[in-house]
Amino acid sequence: MASTSIRSGRASSPPLVATKLDAPAARAHSVVRHRLLERLQPRPSVKLIVVAAPAGSGKTTLLGMWREAQATMGPVAWLTLEQGDNDPGVLWAHALDALRQACPGLDESLSFQTVEPERITDFIFPQLVNELSGRGDVVFILDDFDRISSGPARDTLAWLIEHAPATFHIVLASRSEPALPLGALRAHGELLEVRADDLKFTVDEAEELLNERLELGLARADIELLVERTEGWATGIYLAALSLVGVEDRGAFAREFGGSNRYVIDFLVDEVLEAHSPELRTLMLRSSILDRLSGPLCDAVLERDGSREQLVELSRSNLFLVPLDDKNEWFRFHRLFAQLLRVELQHREPEIVPTLHHRAFVWHRDRDLPEAAIDHALEAGAFVEATALISPLWERIASAGAKATVAGWLDRFPQELVRDSPALLLVQAGLASDSAGLSGEPGRSFDTDADAVRAAFQWENVDAGYEAALRAAERHGPGSPYRPAVCWSLAQGCYHRGDLATADRWFAEAAEVGEREGRWLITTSALAYRSLIAGEHGATAEQSRLAGRARDLAEEHEVARVKGEVDVAVGAALAAGGRVDDGLSATARGISVLRRFGSPLEVANALIFEARLLRRLGREADAASAIDEAEQAIQSCRDPGVLRERLRGLQHSPRPRRRNRTLALTDRERAVLRMLTGPLTEREIGRELYLSHNTIHSHTRSIFRKLGVTSRAAALKEARALGIL
Repeated sequence: MASTSIRSGRASSPPLVATKLDAPAARAHSVVRHRLLERLQPRPSVKLIVVAAPAGSGKTTLLGMWREAQATMGPVAWLTLEQGDNDPGVLWAHALDALRQACPGLDESLSFQTVEPERITDFIFPQLVNELSGRGDVVFILDDFDRISSGPARDTLAWLIEHAPATFHIVLASRSEPALPLGALRAHGELLEVRADDLKFTVDEAEELLNERLELGLARADIELLVERTEGWATGIYLAALSLVGVEDRGAFAREFGGSNRYVIDFLVDEVLEAHSPELRTLMLRSSILDRLSGPLCDAVLERDGSREQLVELSRSNLFLVPLDDKNEWFRFHRLFAQLLRVELQHREPEIVPTLHHRAFVWHRDRDLPEAAIDHALEAGAFVEATALISPLWERIASAGAKATVAGWLDRFPQELVRDSPALLLVQAGLASDSAGLSGEPGRSFDTDADAVRAAFQWENVDAGYEAALRAAERHGPGSPYRPAVCWSLAQGCYHRGDLATADRWFAEAAEVGEREGRWLITTSALAYRSLIAGEHGATAEQSRLAGRARDLAEEHEVARVKGEVDVAVGAALAAGGRVDDGLSATARGISVLRRFGSPLEVANALIFEARLLRRLGREADAASAIDEAEQAIQSCRDPGVLRERLRGLQHSPRPRRRNRTLALTDRERAVLRMLTGPLTEREIGRELYLSHNTIHSHTRSIFRKLGVTSRAAALKEARALGIL
């Protein structure tokens, strides 16, 4: 289209730029995002479609694809906005040309040449609305709407949105929140929104781009990690792809990709950071040390006022700052952008970083937010202050399942400081014990609580640990913060000495007090051991109940990943109910966890249970491997208690005799057969298994038939001979 001149009042306006009316050409490697194209379909009630997301989120690419698809169904006009379009006359001269290009024959008398900008809505827009009313569905896309900052230009668009016919749909793409009456449109169902979260690449879309389009050959797990690190940001993923070209170990690169990548730095510095005033750049850079931002917190860190208003402004004008609530009180940066800001801060003002962290530490400490305060104290090198916060806090955090958090704090101290600090040594010792229930009680020294610590280290010497636990139990009666851990330690000593009845009583108290005080590591462990003890006594119903309770609490309070004895107890209970294969799977999961977090005693105990199950299934070679591993664990202990005796009994027990035939018993039949070994009648077995008496009787007849017997006693004898029991 040839450029023409227009007049706004008596002043001459710049020429129209024809290229602004053309949508950008689709890139060869673009991924067609069908889920978003479908969502953008205009509906009669929708007057405005807003696509708002940070730079590089794929807004323009998406709308370009949608324009192509929509053009087959009706006219679609496109206008890419620039700073000069803040002038209403310039804006609507270009807009009218875009509409004429999409809708040939649009009234040629419509013109902005002689109309003052403030009179556009009075004289031109009514004619335009009438003209559009008879043309069916028309879509008008305005890209880069964030460049329209002046009130008059925005006001004219707001008028058109309000008065446009139902068949006219305006689409805005913007890096910032459009300053339009979105609330009213939203309330009346006249607004369709596509936000940053919607534009995030899914793993499947990223895989299509990286592997199908760009043929990078990345593993699925590496793509998942890349999507997580970039938070699905389209340009971030594409910049990662650019960086991957020519890289030999692409998997390792994908795992390390972040805000220090030069392509990411160049893009975000040029497109985002430098687009703001020096004052806002300072706010972004210096507040990047924070995971969560608020006005008062940023005021304290930057030692100035007015941060809240600036954060609200940033959240609207720079969508890499994400609100965390509806009150505009808390925010966070997009993770990749936060990484960039920290890299830039370290590059531009490295000397101020510790000072910023120290201010953040003081702010969080004074507001009783100790975990965040500890993180900032460690970053500031304020190790004395960090120790003072960790000492009274660590045991509660570890007991709630965040043992790794406490260990991470210790790792960030200089190791020579840990070695010289009694308070940190106590934390380190408590973490090494699986009880995770020992804390620095106010006013009590490390030496005074040595028995409580030793009691938790029973894998070196069961008798010594038991004696230490007895002494600790005398000092730490009901009400002591050490009581749950001491009860658990004493119960462990009794269990590994073979005194199961006494162990059960102490485990019961540990579970009761632990649950009341929220010590979930201790509680779930104690319930698991009570389940194992119930199984040793043949109380299968109680065994199953306790194992289920331990499992439910471990999952609810997210400690299952570090409490392997829970899975072992669940496995033993399943096997006791006849589900040996399922029991073996659960036991194997538990052993895997115990190898990482458990003591040698606990690993050996679990392996003995596993070996028993493997033998029941006839897997002698696997059972022998489990026995060998258990023996090695036991040998690492100075005094393993009764475990050596238990293992010898398993090593020297007769192997199940096998006959030449095999039986195709179902899982349910095996469960019933297991229950037949006890004193229960068929009707009572039905109640235990939640099955009717007729169903149990039918299973029993089937078992007899498969075993070739006619009585219960004969069935049990034959099953034992075959190695089924």
